[in-house]
Amino acid sequence: MISIRQILQPGHINLSLSSTEIPSAVNEILASLSGDTRILQWDGLKKSVLERNASAIDADGCAIVIAHGRTDAVGSLVMAVGRSTEGFPSDTTKENVRFVFVAGIPSALNSEYLRVVGTIARLCSNKDLVQKLLSTPRQDTFIDILCSGESVLS
Repeated sequence: MISIRQILQPGHINLSLSSTEIPSAVNEILASLSGDTRILQWDGLKKSVLERNASAIDADGCAIVIAHGRTDAVGSLVMAVGRSTEGFPSDTTKENVRFVFVAGIPSALNSEYLRVVGTIARLCSNKDLVQKLLSTPRQDTFIDILCSGESVLS
């Protein structure tokens, strides 16, 4: 089982997301993955993520976006996340979007793809964990908070 700590790197966490619409937020977060050596073909990853037209889902007290693509353009799982402390509205949720996750998943890792996406959704349904994620000023602490929640789910 691949852990969030193995996938998410501090440099791929934007704690001050400036975008206020889902498509631009996904692009903003996706751009943070540029140059990651796990990405074999940048345009293929970008196309795979963007063609899914990610939408927001309600979690407990906020909404999240999980934009992801299964593609051979990545050699292993890659992930980036953006946080909007103010949040921004979405047509598909009653709560404001606070987190935008972007993931690239190799086509061969079907079960890991489902596990990672499911884990993120469950973690963001934990109101206490969400509050910690919203208040942390550090990227490494953001990862620690996600990983502590992931270990409880395992």
